[in-house]
Amino acid sequence: MKFNFTYSLFLIALLAIFSCKKNETFMTSQATFTFSKDTVFFDTVFTRLPGSNYPRSINKRIMLRNPYKETVKFNARVMGGSSSEYRFNIDGRYGLDIKDIEVLPKDSLWVFVECTLEPNQLTKPALVRDSIAIENNGKTQFIQLAAYGWDAYYYKDTVFTQNTSITQTDKPHVIVNAAYVEEGITLSIGPGVHFYSTANSVFVNNLNRIINVSALNVFGTLKVNGTKAQPVVFEGDRLDVNFKDKPGQWRGIHFYRGSIENEIRFAEIKNATIGLWADSLSENANPTLIVRNSIIKNMSAYGVLGLTADIYMENSVIANCGSNTLLGYYGGFYTLRHCTLYAGGGRRDPHLVFNNQLRNDNRVVIRVYPIGFALLNTIIWGANETEIGFDLSASNVANPAAFIGCLIKSKNTINGQNLLFNLDPNFENIVKLDFKLKEGSAAINKAELTYGLPTDINEKVRDAQPDIGAYEF
Repeated sequence: MKFNFTYSLFLIALLAIFSCKKNETFMTSQATFTFSKDTVFFDTVFTRLPGSNYPRSINKRIMLRNPYKETVKFNARVMGGSSSEYRFNIDGRYGLDIKDIEVLPKDSLWVFVECTLEPNQLTKPALVRDSIAIENNGKTQFIQLAAYGWDAYYYKDTVFTQNTSITQTDKPHVIVNAAYVEEGITLSIGPGVHFYSTANSVFVNNLNRIINVSALNVFGTLKVNGTKAQPVVFEGDRLDVNFKDKPGQWRGIHFYRGSIENEIRFAEIKNATIGLWADSLSENANPTLIVRNSIIKNMSAYGVLGLTADIYMENSVIANCGSNTLLGYYGGFYTLRHCTLYAGGGRRDPHLVFNNQLRNDNRVVIRVYPIGFALLNTIIWGANETEIGFDLSASNVANPAAFIGCLIKSKNTINGQNLLFNLDPNFENIVKLDFKLKEGSAAINKAELTYGLPTDINEKVRDAQPDIGAYEF
């Protein structure tokens, strides 16, 4: 008889498979699972924007453990059923009611939960509860679910085509994707208004091309009118404590060419990619953008980015930015008066940079732009040896181009008047981004009186010998 070698190999492999397979034993009595925690809690989540599935909460998880030496089969369902505001995924299966889930002996499964909460018509967050029932042989255990739902005023791809004043403080304001202020229009924001923004704002043009944009895009005029007691806040829309100080959560505020008379007073702008981005020189006698008594912090790229811009800042802080606290690029005019600029380690370049030269791919200068800057009574400090950088063609540096009464971290010589180099400003708490001055700070009583301001960032009166930086000791 002819020997079929291929057929014999198949039989051997098949026998090996069946001989290695263990008989799976299922537990037939009631089982009691253990859980890594008894409640999945989401803290606060914005309620749903009508007509959309925004926002979805973050994904939270809980571990279910089988303590037995047998496989246990169970069912899992959300008690609220189809009307529940919660959803879950277990063992890779997604739904509201999942049957015949198996967990092997002494093994465990992850249960993933998320929620989309419905509007509650309240001005304060309201608790929304539900539970997941874990059912096995007539025994039921529960995983508790809880979240606070917070109603908001929403701006989804909103275009402001008439002068608008936003003053409501009873609920948060949320920009979904992006908002736009048309040319010739003024958007005014009153004290105590709190804006949150979604991530990854985009615009789709008429060629169906997706273009990244900022969250708030100003072609007209923006007036932010905060006060010391009620600052205006801009940040990302993730309310979880882990996102409190996380950079890069939203794209920031952009002032386009033609935008005029923009002013930001008593604002906190945080956790974006670029805090403030201004294009082009002013089209009238005033700066394109004026910033007073404000804090810009935790940016993944730039705190303030000027592209041939005209920017004036006073009594303000820019801190903890991935690339630059302030980048004046392709020229422009920049005045900083009684400001504090700080960046930590992990960077190669200085965090304050002025540039007025455009180069091609071969690094050859092909265009030079006019630039002017005045840094007055300002602290420029950080972890690097040198925290100011220049890429300038001297042939087109306009007046003013001055550093007066500043405290500077730099191993390079910088021309100016009454400058202090590499003397510790002795901040209150750098880790917490608290840049008030402590006793013994080299900045105390060293500001140039001629360029002083009567009060500091917190409206504290400056004395006859004012201090360098945004804070008076």
